[in-house]
Amino acid sequence: MRNCLAAVLCLVLYATVCGPEAARVAAAASPGKGVNAFNPYMNDVLPDTRRLSAESEQMIKRMGASAHRIEGEIAYRRHWREELYPIVFGDARALHEILVLLDFAAPQSEKIWQAVAEAARSLSPARVKIAVFARSGENYGTDLMGFAIWLSHSRPDQAMPWLSHALARWNAVKVEQKRLKGRAASFNSEYDATAQPSDYPMLYEYMSRLRPAVAPERELEISKYCYDAGNVNLYQAVQISGYYGVKSLPAVIVDGKPLAAPSAAAIAQALQ
Repeated sequence: MRNCLAAVLCLVLYATVCGPEAARVAAAASPGKGVNAFNPYMNDVLPDTRRLSAESEQMIKRMGASAHRIEGEIAYRRHWREELYPIVFGDARALHEILVLLDFAAPQSEKIWQAVAEAARSLSPARVKIAVFARSGENYGTDLMGFAIWLSHSRPDQAMPWLSHALARWNAVKVEQKRLKGRAASFNSEYDATAQPSDYPMLYEYMSRLRPAVAPERELEISKYCYDAGNVNLYQAVQISGYYGVKSLPAVIVDGKPLAAPSAAAIAQALQ
């Protein structure tokens, strides 16, 4: 049974609505908007939407300690910033920010991502950045998002094409499974997400498409990394959803404001 980053997953269970601390950090990052509040390239301390009970706070103070923060818990990881805030387009310090919240298990995520990708074609990377987060209803989405994170720092120009492929492939396999078996499986492992017994798992299949391709002897190492990184990103997706009041995924947040009906035109208009 998977047990990587159990501490991070436990923190997810405590995610709630944002507290006063989150508001203060957001104001410091960008007054009145909350833009870049979760950007570790621009903030030493990120918002935390978990609230400790009064008893817990007192206990921590008596111990002379402070509450754990996600930044400290994963700071030993070389690419911890990318895991907290995976930028798939643009410069980390660009003035404008597009946050994309995905649920691989939600079919509409593919359409929302297509709108983001279309909008990106007319955006300046020096002016706008796109960061992606995923909180998927089916476990394999965590691995696929983790691969996007790995690409964001190892093959930065290939992260967006991967997301386009993965979301489209996810939906296509679901359709094919329904056609062949009458129902689609819940994608909790890599072999759940195949249409035919002979199909190669989509994560490994895509590794061979990269430029340069992933060497076969590195595939397992990268696959393990994807799960760990995806779980850190899952925690952030929960935090961000609570902070901006997003009730369901997928969602797009432009400069601190969730879009009611995300589209390429709506994204461009929100950036004006």
